[in-house]
Amino acid sequence: MTFTGDDGSCENVSGKKAVINGRMERMEKVFFIGTRSSPLALVQVREVLGALKKIAPGLQTKVITINTIGDRDKKTPISEMEGTDFFTRDIDEALIHKKIDFAVHSAKDLPDVIPEGIVVATITKSVNPYDVLVSRKNLKLRELPKGARVGTSSERRKNQLRAYRPDLTIVDIRGTMQERLDKMESENLDAIVIAGAGLNRLGLGGHIAEQISFDILKPHPLQGSLAVTVRKGDKDLLKILSRLNGKKIASYDAYGKKKRILVTGTGVERFKQMGEIVHVPMIEIKPVSNFRLMDAAIKKLDHYDGLIFTSKHAVRYFLERAEKKLKTVKTVKDKTLIAIGKTTAKELAEFGLRATKVPEDESAEGIIKMADKSLLKGKRFLIPRSNLAQNRIAEAFGKWGARVDAVTAYRNVKAKAKKVDFDQIDEIVFTSPSTVRNFFETYHSIPEGVNVKAIGPVTKACLNEYGKKAEIIL
Repeated sequence: MTFTGDDGSCENVSGKKAVINGRMERMEKVFFIGTRSSPLALVQVREVLGALKKIAPGLQTKVITINTIGDRDKKTPISEMEGTDFFTRDIDEALIHKKIDFAVHSAKDLPDVIPEGIVVATITKSVNPYDVLVSRKNLKLRELPKGARVGTSSERRKNQLRAYRPDLTIVDIRGTMQERLDKMESENLDAIVIAGAGLNRLGLGGHIAEQISFDILKPHPLQGSLAVTVRKGDKDLLKILSRLNGKKIASYDAYGKKKRILVTGTGVERFKQMGEIVHVPMIEIKPVSNFRLMDAAIKKLDHYDGLIFTSKHAVRYFLERAEKKLKTVKTVKDKTLIAIGKTTAKELAEFGLRATKVPEDESAEGIIKMADKSLLKGKRFLIPRSNLAQNRIAEAFGKWGARVDAVTAYRNVKAKAKKVDFDQIDEIVFTSPSTVRNFFETYHSIPEGVNVKAIGPVTKACLNEYGKKAEIIL
């Protein structure tokens, strides 16, 4: 057993007081917390300590790391350990023999039968119950080549993966989160399936290629949750720890708060379910200063077979101008209308128009993948877009025989800087390459420990240029 101070020191705590059940009580001892020694286990302990400081501010603690059988034995398959005390036995023994006062576990590591003399004081709400895919070239599960080698641990995951993709070669892997990631190379794997909560907690969310739907992989019911155990007779400590079950603690994670998410784009509605939004737009959307080119494109709408809209702003600025010049938007009603995503399609609906095609992957790449190459030859498309848009769609369609014209329908300009307390931010969402560039011009860097997410692969690639890994979200 190794003693590890959570604050890096061991002070004389005689006479310290803690707030318990609304009153000050004298705490004459340091409470020892048992946990496994992995980086993830230590992060999980810090989560619980963060919550305890709110409940009992004067509670003094020290962390004891314990190598369990599961840590020492890296060969036995996880499938042979499920429901056993493989990862908790040594910690349970330390708790029973009073070498520690309470323990923090990944809740899904708890055995089916809790040892006599130990009780579960609390189980926190999951930070992320999903299994995720980490893969070469960020391929999604459905995109992996036939016969791809996929590493995972539990029998539950293996069976469900085989049911969804019988062609896959499933490889058993063990180890810490980082060790499993490293096995992509050492065992020549095409992908691994792993718990998203662990990667997120360690700040490794940038490796995630896909959050796998519950329809494909139903996770362990306790995945992403933490469990705190204590001796059955230690009623005072049990009373404190059981309060971690309260709504203030379990609303998102063990810190008792929702994630604070800084959104860099112009809209926040689609992100509200992810946590508490801090809106710091890095771009402003403004009309073009001269309508000559857009008016010319509007006059020639009859010449086009379809229009491609890559943002809701393109829809609004272009169609509002079309309505003003033509007194109607019916001219485009019977054309092929491609929307980059659901938000853009919804904006079309506001003008009484229905998107003909919307890619599942809401990005320029998604539009390119969705296109039927055999039907593009000789077709003409117009792309209303921003002044900063790239030419990927036009170039791809052009190679397949289509003619694509682009017109600037609005301007994307840098927003005025706002003061941000990054100590209060858990995650940053970048919505486009321009939000990335403007962010680094303004704030220069992203603080360590802040998770980064990107809308689409192009935004992720832009973040990579600045040395930051990001998880792609749609």
